[in-house]
Amino acid sequence: MYFQEMEIEKYVPFIIAGILILVGIIILKIGLAITKAQSKTNIKWVAGSYLIQYGVTLFVSSPMLLEMILNAIECAGGGSCNDMGPDSGFIAIAVIFSVLLVLNLINLIHRPGLLRAFILTLLILGPIIGANYLAIY
Repeated sequence: MYFQEMEIEKYVPFIIAGILILVGIIILKIGLAITKAQSKTNIKWVAGSYLIQYGVTLFVSSPMLLEMILNAIECAGGGSCNDMGPDSGFIAIAVIFSVLLVLNLINLIHRPGLLRAFILTLLILGPIIGANYLAIY
């Protein structure tokens, strides 16, 4: 019982999601240094800011994630498996709303300016979306 082989395959997505979160923090720190942000650029504030942004995007996308989970449960229970994802219009609205929220959070916390905050938003949304996707599947 104590020396049984662990099934590491089921934990790999969570490990990769954690690595993506760390990569996102590093990208945000480097981006803030390049864009010469005016305040709160030490690693403590950068990590806190990134985790807040990750939480906000996870909260905004939670209805889509819930719909995907419920569709998978229905399909596993013998229901119809033809609709496995959320509506594309809903995805577009959620992505646009997430981009605007992250843009305003970066501009509010670090004060780089709107154009530089938009560039930072585009840089960090990749790791955020990737970590959200891996954490669900």
